[in-house]
Amino acid sequence: MAATGFAMRDIILSTALSYHGLYSLQTGSITLTEEAPLLRALSLHSGTRIASFRDAVRERDRRCVITGMRVRRPDLGRWGMFEVAHIFPLAYEDHWNKSNYSRWITVPPTNESDGTIHSVQNGILLTANMHALFDAYIVSINPDV
Repeated sequence: MAATGFAMRDIILSTALSYHGLYSLQTGSITLTEEAPLLRALSLHSGTRIASFRDAVRERDRRCVITGMRVRRPDLGRWGMFEVAHIFPLAYEDHWNKSNYSRWITVPPTNESDGTIHSVQNGILLTANMHALFDAYIVSINPDV
């Protein structure tokens, strides 16, 4: 316990990471709300809805959106160390629908019957290690930066 009355675990740091050939960190800001957090949950990685979503995100990004690492020879299907992640977790599709988050989607999924949670706008391509960090909330994305 520090002399100021709070433990080190109570300190929250907010930074923005940008990658343009070099890494840079910028101090960000935090807003506390009463909104209950949705914990990340593993989703099934199979099915036609997932395949069309995965293919659309791969085609758009072709690199990890956090590290900038490019997929080598995507034309040969060499996606081994890259994974597609839903920004808003697929495990909470009911919450997505009840909260009408689809109102922000302007690019419908390949098959509209798949649901707007599978829009390419709700996906990012990450390296496997960045995906693990993203799912663990160690790395996050601030859409306001």
